[in-house]
Amino acid sequence: MRGRVLTLREEDPVDRAVDLLVGEHIHGAPVVDGDGGLVGVVSQLDLYFGTMTRTSERDPADPAEPLKVRDVMTSPAVSAAEDTTVADLCRLMYKLRIHRVPIVRGNKVVGIVSSLDVCGAVASGVDLS
Repeated sequence: MRGRVLTLREEDPVDRAVDLLVGEHIHGAPVVDGDGGLVGVVSQLDLYFGTMTRTSERDPADPAEPLKVRDVMTSPAVSAAEDTTVADLCRLMYKLRIHRVPIVRGNKVVGIVSSLDVCGAVASGVDLS
């Protein structure tokens, strides 16, 4: 688990999400509400397809407000507790075809595990049996 978690807020503009993901070389981030509670996850695919879909639905003559992260994020977020095993995280990611799982204490994000983190654990000898 990585303890340094870059998060987005649901009211952030989509442009901020793109800047964060590109600037930090990450593929997704947890989305939190005003109290810091986990409400969703946004991935590169969410941004791409969500932006394409939402933009095509808009009336070009209407000067609409910029899209927000809440408009394109996946919600509810799939998350796991701090004591979840690597094997259980692997099964969860594989079953749901997801690449990152926020780790929560209560509803607050305290870490994140990505599919690359799992690969690193296996490469360094973590036994998943």
